Amino acid sequence: MKTRLISRVSALLATSCIAAIGCAAHAQSATPQPDANAGIADIVVTATRRAERLQDVPVSVTAVTKDAVTRQNVRDLGDLPKLVPGLTLNYGTQPGNFSINLRGIGTLTNGIAVESDVAVVIDDVPAGFQAAAFKDLVDIERVEALKGPQSTLFGKSAISGVLNIVTQAPTDHLTGHVTALVTDDHEWRVGGTVSGPLSDTVKARITASYNSWDGNVDNLTTGQKMNGSKGLTITGKMLWEPTSNLSISLAPRYNHSDINCCVTPINKLTTGLYYQGITQLPASTVLAGINYNDPYNSKVRNDIRAGGDAFSWGGTLRASYNIDGGLLPGATVTYIGSYDHYVMRDYQDVDATDSHFLLYYPVVTPSGIDSGAALYGQFRVRSTTQELRVTSPSGPFRYVFGLWYAHNDLYRDLDRGPVLQRVHYTATSNNTNYSFYTDLALDVSPKFTLVGGFRLNRQTINYDYQNFTAATPFHLNGGASHNAITGKMGVQYRITPNNMVYATYSTGYKGQAYDLSSVFNATIAAQQPVSPETAHNYEIGFKNSFFDRKLTLNTALFWTDYFGFQTSSITVLPNGFPLAYLQSVGHLRTRGAEVEFNARPTSRFSINGSAAYTDAKILDYPAGPCYPGQATVTLSSNSAVPAPGQCGVLPSGSSIQNLSGARLNNAPVFKFNLGALYELPIGEARKASLSVNYRWQDDVNYLLNTNPTTVQPAYGIVDASLGLSLAGGKYKFSAFVNNLFNKHYAVNLYDSASGFSAPGVTARGTMWQPARDAWRYVGVRFDASF
Repeated sequence: MKTRLISRVSALLATSCIAAIGCAAHAQSATPQPDANAGIADIVVTATRRAERLQDVPVSVTAVTKDAVTRQNVRDLGDLPKLVPGLTLNYGTQPGNFSINLRGIGTLTNGIAVESDVAVVIDDVPAGFQAAAFKDLVDIERVEALKGPQSTLFGKSAISGVLNIVTQAPTDHLTGHVTALVTDDHEWRVGGTVSGPLSDTVKARITASYNSWDGNVDNLTTGQKMNGSKGLTITGKMLWEPTSNLSISLAPRYNHSDINCCVTPINKLTTGLYYQGITQLPASTVLAGINYNDPYNSKVRNDIRAGGDAFSWGGTLRASYNIDGGLLPGATVTYIGSYDHYVMRDYQDVDATDSHFLLYYPVVTPSGIDSGAALYGQFRVRSTTQELRVTSPSGPFRYVFGLWYAHNDLYRDLDRGPVLQRVHYTATSNNTNYSFYTDLALDVSPKFTLVGGFRLNRQTINYDYQNFTAATPFHLNGGASHNAITGKMGVQYRITPNNMVYATYSTGYKGQAYDLSSVFNATIAAQQPVSPETAHNYEIGFKNSFFDRKLTLNTALFWTDYFGFQTSSITVLPNGFPLAYLQSVGHLRTRGAEVEFNARPTSRFSINGSAAYTDAKILDYPAGPCYPGQATVTLSSNSAVPAPGQCGVLPSGSSIQNLSGARLNNAPVFKFNLGALYELPIGEARKASLSVNYRWQDDVNYLLNTNPTTVQPAYGIVDASLGLSLAGGKYKFSAFVNNLFNKHYAVNLYDSASGFSAPGVTARGTMWQPARDAWRYVGVRFDASF
């Protein structure tokens, strides 16, 4: 293990050394320019709630520009891990429990009363329910990935980081853009934008985009594809500037996303089994036409649709006023108010077959029900935010002060049955947050700056839960409130105008939570809410530009401790259905290094690279979940603790595993991407281009219980594209291939025999969820601008 750790650290340092001599660069931050003597263009970010140059911000930020979004065909959040090595995504059993990881930390949960660890903020408005952020990214100006606790500026759902998404503003002149994309695996997209002035003081912008992809899993029952999606997004912005000091904007938005997903084909199964042990339903019949011992099997038999059909709509009102004089000369007062409504109806084929097994279930007394088992549900979320912010002008003392209010109403209705693991419940949760925050910077000298800030936060959370199918139906309600203070402080030193070092200490906070899922009952309610999650982060960073800004090299070293980490553990029930329940892990630690580099040795050629080494471990979790088939030891008392990595059976009959020292799930130790772009002028107004990108990721275990059968081995993916630009960039054609060498990999794995069993046979099996690009595909894209 030590040898492996040393080799990975050495690889990271070697990569940094290569970057320092101009062998690599961060392509998503580069904008090719016609002047061969020009350096890499500055990227302006809002990571500190003010517009600043990326190289001046004392935070580890990856900025993905609109050029990179276009070049890499970024459609939604699922494409961003290609460009941000510290970012991974958790895919659950349905779209309502998708979540995001940064630096190995993220929350996977089925409960509506658990916040995310990574905030998704779009134009200064955070998503009230993280699953609602998994939609198309359209009209993007840039995406900023802020890594590490950001609770001081971005609130309590940013304990592990922030995805700060900024969309494009209305233009001063009439402009437009249309795009179309089609692939050989039946994905297609069309979209368009029109922007410009309506009068001397009013500008507007409207964007519409539609996409559709069938998926890459074959449903033999219906003859259709699964694990695809389709969606329509419409956004608008209207900006009114009646005076030079005042601007008011209104930004409505609408999205419809139909995600036909989360199907996990069986790719390994013990032979000679029967579904639910029913002899009339052998696996050979129930899974007819499926090679269920093919590690890359992409066929299923489902008679119930899967996934979620979601609608969201809302808008943001923003007003900014620049103060001429008075007590705060030159300061800007900004008000931001938002409202969002999100509704998703979700579906799941619980038995994952097309057999009407309930005709024979249970074996002794057949139920006689002519169907299988299914899940139907609904999420409803209403989110309101209000923010008042004062931002200073540039100067030796810079400040941001803000007042923040947010209220979220969440509703969940779940009906699973009619027999297998029957449950029907409704749950509501509402949380209200009041905050005061500040961000400060003081230039002690032209080179030395002190930075700091704090946030005062008060949260109240309430819930109402009703179970209709328990032996004795029950109704529970309750609530709690909590106050918290988070902060940051640090120093920043400018060695030269283009070379800077910083060191910061920051704390993070995520509020109390309730496990409002199918496992919730009076016993669990009496032990909750789950305690708040807290974090302490230490970070040292270096931001450098060399050779007349033809090379940038940014590095960050971090060490973060998390206490009371809230996460859902997944247990696979005897019938093969995965069940998640909320737990609080005592102590986690994530530490490592991040490197981003960007070189542009000539006006035609740029090369890029970024890497993340993340050592994310559980330090204190003596009562974690065991995995199926794990060797056990008998414990002498219900308070006994097994040895690290050992599964112990308590006198009560339950099993616990001591996960202290274990590696966190879905947290690759090493991950990097490299890319190159070459552009060749053809005449005065034409240009050809070639882009090649390679990304590699270490092995990961997708389950917290360290099950050795749910490990995705390390893999590398190559994407390439050829482009042609005409009329000075007004028309662009490109042909691309993703996953050039056809490397198959999964975004989720389960250890489950999927409900199959037989007397006297140890039934074992696995299931996998293939990635969007788990198989090679090619496509073409056309863009036109005016």
